[in-house]
Amino acid sequence: MMRSLRARLLVVLTLVVLAAWAIWFACQYQQMTRQQSGLWDRSLRSIAEQILLSLPGDIEATGTGPRLRLPRDTTALAGKFDNLHFQAWALARREGIVASAHAPAGPMRADFSDGYADVLIEGVPWRVFSVSDAEGRVQVQVGHDASLQHHEVKRWARASLVTALLVLAGLALAVWAVVRWSLQPVLRLRQAMAARETLDLAPLPETGLPSEVRPLVDSFNTLLQRLDHALQNERQFLSEAAHELRTPLAALLTQAQVALHSSDPDDTRRALGRLIRGIERTSRLAQQLLDSARVESGRGEDRQGVDLAQVIAMVAQEFELVSARKRQRILLDTRPCTVTGNLDDLGILVRNLLDNGLRYGHEGGRVEIACRQAADGASVLTVRDDGPGVVDGERERIFERFFRGSNGNGERGSGIGLSLVARIARAHGARVQAESGLDGRGFGVRLVFPARGDADDRR
Repeated sequence: MMRSLRARLLVVLTLVVLAAWAIWFACQYQQMTRQQSGLWDRSLRSIAEQILLSLPGDIEATGTGPRLRLPRDTTALAGKFDNLHFQAWALARREGIVASAHAPAGPMRADFSDGYADVLIEGVPWRVFSVSDAEGRVQVQVGHDASLQHHEVKRWARASLVTALLVLAGLALAVWAVVRWSLQPVLRLRQAMAARETLDLAPLPETGLPSEVRPLVDSFNTLLQRLDHALQNERQFLSEAAHELRTPLAALLTQAQVALHSSDPDDTRRALGRLIRGIERTSRLAQQLLDSARVESGRGEDRQGVDLAQVIAMVAQEFELVSARKRQRILLDTRPCTVTGNLDDLGILVRNLLDNGLRYGHEGGRVEIACRQAADGASVLTVRDDGPGVVDGERERIFERFFRGSNGNGERGSGIGLSLVARIARAHGARVQAESGLDGRGFGVRLVFPARGDADDRR
């Protein structure tokens, strides 16, 4: 199979031109044959009639005498009518009166009938026209070798064939040059791609590209954009992991060494307690990093109807032991409210909101989770606590990655949880905002998910 666009265009155009020319040539050949035949027949008739009208009335009494000759120093000039011959016959006695120099010895038309006829003279086909005078005394016969007509048509066909081949060669050269010129931007694009670095995923230039190639380059650019986004997510994940895991792991190692070398049971117990809390924090951090990588990879694109009330109930059960350690209460105020989203991502969202409220809430405090359907079909999710809260100037930045508020209860967060909540909310078309917590204090997060019909339209 031909893979070259130039070769394909040349072959297809050549075949089309050849087919069109063959049809045209066949039609022209037939028309030319008819025209030549008609032209020769008209010439034969015209010459015969002119010769008859030029003869004197007493031509039959003249008889056959010696022919006149050209002067000695004059040579007969060859012309196109050398192969055209005539005879004049006295019909009463069937005797030749006058004839051209190389006319056949006998009558060209033996039956002496008027009109056209195809005859054989010495085995050669002739075309003959005969015409008699009004009294029927003299008949003029004019004829020619029928091969002359075929020679004329062949000469025309040969000239047409040579002309067609020259035109076809010129057309092929023009198509090759135009295609080569049109594909120059593509060749430059290929050279630019070959010269790129391995991880250079910048969009391909579209300047000067043919309109037929531009959609393909647009598809490549879309793919490169997706690859670049995936690569950036991977780099971000590695950066987050390196940034967040370095300090906790060093702290774990320090506490483990203290517990190992301490001879005081109380110091050992305190070191082990800090080690356990560090392991819990590192485990939570690792889980958040994995969740962040999952969300950024777009694995939650599979959407369906999810009841937020059920998700909240399941997540709340997971945190019962965590809340019991600090004698905290998880208050649920949920009603059935269905949103269009990914179950796993929504679980991550609720889990991070609840973990944030319990972690930064004070001992014996409360965390309230409410979910209800608004009148316009939107679903509203709120999570509020009665902890120290966030200062007003930091609420706008609380959803930024790695940002940690200045207020707190001694807990040091990773700065990933709420940023992950914001990313999942944006992916689901939800609005997220920070607000006050319970009893006019603490911290709260409010999310408004669009109605299911609107969410389906955004997919």
